[in-house]
Amino acid sequence: MSKRFILLFVATVFSFGSFAASYEKVLTTGQGDTLDQAIDVGLRRAVEQVSGVSIESSRSSLLLSASDGKTKQLVDVMADGTTTYTRGDVKYRILSEKCSNDACKVRLEVRVKVDPRDKIKDLNANRRTIAVGDFSGPKGTTIGKKVEELLVQDRKFKVLNNKQDPSLQYFVYGKVIEANTQKRVVDKSRKVELTGESIKDVKTYYDSKVLVEFKILDVVHNQVKWSSTIPTTSSRNNLSLLIDIASKKVFSQLKDNIYPLVVLVGDNGSLVLNSGGNTVKQGQYFDVFNLGEKFIDPVTKESLGRDEIKVATVKVTKVLPKLAYISVVKGNTSEIKNHSIARKSTYAASPKKATTKTKPKTVKPKEEKSVGLFSNHLIHRHPFHSIGCL
Repeated sequence: MSKRFILLFVATVFSFGSFAASYEKVLTTGQGDTLDQAIDVGLRRAVEQVSGVSIESSRSSLLLSASDGKTKQLVDVMADGTTTYTRGDVKYRILSEKCSNDACKVRLEVRVKVDPRDKIKDLNANRRTIAVGDFSGPKGTTIGKKVEELLVQDRKFKVLNNKQDPSLQYFVYGKVIEANTQKRVVDKSRKVELTGESIKDVKTYYDSKVLVEFKILDVVHNQVKWSSTIPTTSSRNNLSLLIDIASKKVFSQLKDNIYPLVVLVGDNGSLVLNSGGNTVKQGQYFDVFNLGEKFIDPVTKESLGRDEIKVATVKVTKVLPKLAYISVVKGNTSEIKNHSIARKSTYAASPKKATTKTKPKTVKPKEEKSVGLFSNHLIHRHPFHSIGCL
């Protein structure tokens, strides 16, 4: 066995050992018609508190308090007919119990078996699930892959490979209507007849265009959440760059409709956006909206969204991997509430006026007309000279 294999084996054992399950202790109470029912209620509360799920039955194993006359020790005793939905064993001991004719109350010390891998999975619990379908048409496969890469990099979504996954919430698909570059050559070369010289004058013009149509399907409600057609054009031979820009536009609209940017207000008054990395750029402007009244469709009873009240325009001053700092350029900072919505703005800072130095005015010498013999001529008089007789 080589050293390399031994090291690999040790690393593998260590990685699995690091995920060894442990028990988390919880103090809880329960009430029911009987003692067993009260214990069941208490155990369900304990499991929900630790792992966020309920247990179908109640007891996996029992920690009873046994006495040898002097000291007490905990004895592990298995209970019958107990199962759980997704989590492991539950151990408990009764701290106190009180039963009357109507009900029983118990106070329990419960130990819930916890797998660290479940904690890791729970980090993604609040992320929306999404899958990217086929983008048909020229360069459609490339655009679809780029959109999927941007979704993964953004880390706001759980990107699923299986389009049939029951937990899927949003599905994105589209069609590339046009993705090409047209070349036009204009030849104005000529020959000068007088000299016989040939002048070469050939110019090449390009017209690149990418036109993408895409839809966001809300799988849960089986309805189209957003539909848009995005044009991207250029007068250069740069089709690959346009494809990249078009993919980012699709991603940007997709994210704005599912996960609009949110403004967070710090205790010290600092303002940040809940996104950073490649999705936000320093110097970008955003309009900030406070969320107002919620509108409900009177027929379907579904939410139509909330009223958005514009309160400020902000500029991104610093970008970090997961957030971006912003400053107010228009509006009142005090009106921005925590969890306000931020959307891209068309605001443009007014250009600074160039300061031009004013040149000092040059005073021209005055011109005077002479009297008499020199009345028809202009004579410049000098203060230190006089005109004598001619």
